[in-house]
Formats: sequence, C-alpha cells, structure tokens
Amino acid sequence: MELLDSGQRSNVWADGDRIIKQVVGDPAAFEREITALELAAHTGVVPRILEVDHEKRTVVLERLRSDSFGEDWVIDYARGLARLHMATGPEHAGLLPRQQVPDPVPFLRFVRAMGVDIGRAEDELAFEDTGKFDLVHGDPCPGNDMYSPNGARFIDFEGASLGDGLTEVVYLRIGFPTCATVSETPRELREAAEQAYFEERGFTAELGDACVRWFVNGDALVQRAERDGTDHLARAVDEDWFWYSTTARGRLMFRARVVATFTETHPETSALAGRLLDRMNQVWEPQPIDTRRTHVS
Repeated sequence: MELLDSGQRSNVWADGDRIIKQVVGDPAAFEREITALELAAHTGVVPRILEVDHEKRTVVLERLRSDSFGEDWVIDYARGLARLHMATGPEHAGLLPRQQVPDPVPFLRFVRAMGVDIGRAEDELAFEDTGKFDLVHGDPCPGNDMYSPNGARFIDFEGASLGDGLTEVVYLRIGFPTCATVSETPRELREAAEQAYFEERGFTAELGDACVRWFVNGDALVQRAERDGTDHLARAVDEDWFWYSTTARGRLMFRARVVATFTETHPETSALAGRLLDRMNQVWEPQPIDTRRTHVS
C-alpha cells in the first residue's frame, strides 16, 4: 500500500483500485462521512463504499479516476455540486447535522473595533436557517474534487451536513472560504459555472446572502483544526497570520470587496463592506488574491 498525503484528521492509503481511509480521533466525523457517502451513492459524484469498519473508523473506497483539469473545470465543479446538493431532501432530516447558521455578533464587534460605522447593516445580518435539506459537502475545496469525462466527483465528507447548497456554489465568488488556497475565478468562467449549477438544479436564486454569510464567518479565516471557538475576527484586529496562499487579513479584504458589490440585494451590508474595506486599506498592508483560470490544489 502507498501512504498518501492527507490532513491531520485522517490517514489515507492507495491499494490498487482501492482507497483506504482511517479517520483519526473523531468518531463523529467518521460517521458523518459514511452517512454522506451513503446518501449520495446514487448521484455518481462520490466514491463507492466497499467496506466499513466502524470500530476502527476505517473505510475502503473505490479509487476515483482523476484526469488533468481543463480551463473550464469550474463548470464541471458547479454541476457536480448541484448533483450532490440534490441528493437529499426533508425525508433525510436528522441523518446528518444541520448546517451551522453564522453568528453576526463577533463580526459586528470586529467592525466596531476597526472604528467603522455599522450603519443600518445589522438588520441585514440577522441570519436564520434557510430550512433547506441539501447535502452540503462542508469543504468543497480544490484537492477534494476529481475529474473524469463523467464530470466532477468529490471526496472528504467529514464536515457534511444538511442545509443550503447555495453556500457552496458561491465558493467561486467568495474565494473558496474554507480552503487553503484563495483564488478569484474570472467573471466569465464564474458566470458560466453558476448557470450550469442552476440549470442542473432547475431553479435560479440570488447568491448575495450566501456570500455575506461567509463574510461574517470568523472560522473561515483558519484551517479546520483551528476552528475551536476562538474569535478569529478579534485576533485579526491586532495580528495577521498566513494560511497557505494568503493571510487572514487578505481573506477579509477580498470578501469585503466582493460583498461591496451587492448594492441592490444587500445595500446596507454592501455600504458597510465598502467602508470596512477603505479602513482596512488605510491600516493594513494589502494582500493581493490571485485570479486563476486553472485548478489549484
């Protein structure tokens, strides 16, 4: 068997046409992944489960084919996400945790600490559970996706939940918020990908709210192992830190720039994002975000 690179939470080996994964130290994450894979088995966008040992938190999976990425990989990515999100419905309530609703309070404290006027944005930041039952991956990052002539398929479902899939198709707008590599998808590719997503799902929807939810999420400034209840937005007022491709402040500045464009759907939050971005540019060193046409993992 060949030991493959993996995160701190798991050990992964390749054995011919099989992948063997052992989740380390988190039984709940293992059971969540197994449940998500079972729920999505009919979609064709996840590997098949071949064997499971719940006691040892080990699963044997089909080894997925992975071809090189085309420039338009984001279209297959979005279409694959749509198929994944459609895997579940209200009848699956309780089989996975509910997707977490962001708490705006730490973000509002952060804004005040930066000396920026909140204005009337607070009413637009009163988030609620959307009541949807999409199968949400939880970490649909480059590296957790694989491509073949049949399109995109996804691995690593330790953070799966039931909730609103729109929070994941907006990864292409908001810069892959839970991922090590932050990148800006060129507009023409992003728009084509979003169109493919909604064509697959058979409806259209406004995406500003899903982006705003990431804007206020302090946990999206650190890797998963560090999402331990620390107020990372408060940290960012006094310090900056790198997470692979850019810094925490770089991520915040990029998200503020995106949200500042939502003048029609979220006028007060858009105005707040603009004021906050101006303040950040005054007191912080700019941290540029790459615009990438190609896949980065």
